[in-house]
Amino acid sequence: MDLALVVLIQVVYGLASLFIASAGLAVIFGMMKVINLAHGEFLMLGGYSVVVSVQLGANLWIAMFVIAPVVVGLVGVVLERLVIRRYTAG
Repeated sequence: MDLALVVLIQVVYGLASLFIASAGLAVIFGMMKVINLAHGEFLMLGGYSVVVSVQLGANLWIAMFVIAPVVVGLVGVVLERLVIRRYTAG
């Protein structure tokens, strides 16, 4: 019974992750009319920024909820300004 509960929680977690990723793709495409398939790269960047921040001495919760979103947000803004805007301006 315990194993079934653990498996159910893992399935719900996996489905929620897929839903969040697909909702993000839908919002980006709906607003910008650009198919941006870089969600995985942004998730990896957030994960790496958490790992590096914790190794440098930051608190895990601060790294997850403050540092990683700031790093990923800044990289996203830079990519939008330098890459995406060039292709959608025309």
